[in-house]
Amino acid sequence: MSYQKVKGTQDFYNVEAKKFRYIEKEIRQVIANYGFEEVITPIFENTDVFVRTSGDTSDIVTKEMYTFLDKGDRSLTLRPEGTASIARCFLENKLYATPGIKKYFYFGPMFRYERPQAGRYREFNQFGVEIYGESSPYLDCEVILSAYKVFNNLGIKKIKLKINTIGDFESRKQYAIALQNYFKNHLDELCDDCKNRYTKNPMRILDCKVDSKKEVLVNAPKISDFLTIEAKEYFKNVIDTLKYLNIPYEIDPNLVRGLDYYTDTVFEFIIDDDNEFKGLAICAGGRYADMIKNFGGPDIPGVGYAFGVERVMNIMTSENLFPSLNNDLDVLIISLDDESKIAALKLADELRDEGMYVEMDYKNNSLKPQFKLADRLNPQYIIIIGESERQTNTYTVKDVQNKQEIKIAKEKIINFIKEKK
Repeated sequence: MSYQKVKGTQDFYNVEAKKFRYIEKEIRQVIANYGFEEVITPIFENTDVFVRTSGDTSDIVTKEMYTFLDKGDRSLTLRPEGTASIARCFLENKLYATPGIKKYFYFGPMFRYERPQAGRYREFNQFGVEIYGESSPYLDCEVILSAYKVFNNLGIKKIKLKINTIGDFESRKQYAIALQNYFKNHLDELCDDCKNRYTKNPMRILDCKVDSKKEVLVNAPKISDFLTIEAKEYFKNVIDTLKYLNIPYEIDPNLVRGLDYYTDTVFEFIIDDDNEFKGLAICAGGRYADMIKNFGGPDIPGVGYAFGVERVMNIMTSENLFPSLNNDLDVLIISLDDESKIAALKLADELRDEGMYVEMDYKNNSLKPQFKLADRLNPQYIIIIGESERQTNTYTVKDVQNKQEIKIAKEKIINFIKEKK
């Protein structure tokens, strides 16, 4: 019987694993300067955590969640996104009890039952940030700026911010009425999912992947015509600040988010380069006013974003944005008998304690196969230990790059190689 990974999942190994960890390292370095603290949540939650936040009409809830009953007949779901889990953690652990803005980030696997394709998997890794405590256009801009800095740090510089406002609750209420009045004469042009969204949440029709290019959606009423004075002023402050920060942006009146908890600012970053990724969204986020309140907690607003690590990795690989990720071998120890292998193990351990990458041959005692190993691994130094070396406490050291060979007292070898490096 042959075993294969589950459809929509992938293995990371060799250089691909190094790419994954490189992206994670660079992200952590950037966001540490913004004061974000990591939150690690369970991979599965009670199903209602996601239904309550994402909305029972969202594609995530109706089509994409991995939901199952455990042995206690409880409905559990593998997390399809990170925001809901962070909100649940924030509320359950009363992290709101101390005053001030709370900044969190997460990095880990998510699960959605989607059709696998390039950059989209059923198990994928997501990085995201969440900030709770204040509703401010300047805080929105700082969140956007942190994402912009992450992508620049990864070498993805040709990006553009697409941004919109979906207004406050009063704006959305009036907009929903306008959308229902508009779409009631076009229901036969919509997919079955949008027909269901028409009564429950008509704004979701604008986020439909099936109907997105249809003229009926393109010509739909725009939220900008239904904004309250307060919502207009909020968005103006956001845009003015983005201009001052020199972040390239485009106001997209059709941009909405597919989750129920968003209000006011919504945004996404797209690739703005003449390549195969042009127009591809690589990050999405926005502000949400009452998620914590809907969980039964205090009325605390939030803002955040998320992006898929695999999609970023694909872009960086295609554009040759990764630095050299080779782990160059510092030292290979060749040993010529069993007692010398024990001495080699001891020396390798001491060299590794000094931060060096060291390998040795654990099987062969003859020189030929061990020099073949050296040719394959290409170490900077080769140390040879045999009976005569052990008796004289003087080991043979080969400087491979400079093609030099010298005898060095055993107790001086570590300092010699450290000074050379």
